[in-house]
Amino acid sequence: MSQQSKDENLIRLDLSDAQKVQVKQAIGKDAESIELNAQELEERITPRMSM
Repeated sequence: MSQQSKDENLIRLDLSDAQKVQVKQAIGKDAESIELNAQELEERITPRMSM
């Protein structure tokens, strides 16, 4: 897969100031945004329940 195709499949979510603080507290790193592919985003929006 080319770099361009890979980039087209990513969804970038810019973080609010409050979210940036939460990320810093959780992982100890600064972040302006997060990038997920469509599958990763879908898994976070509609997590599957294990039975």
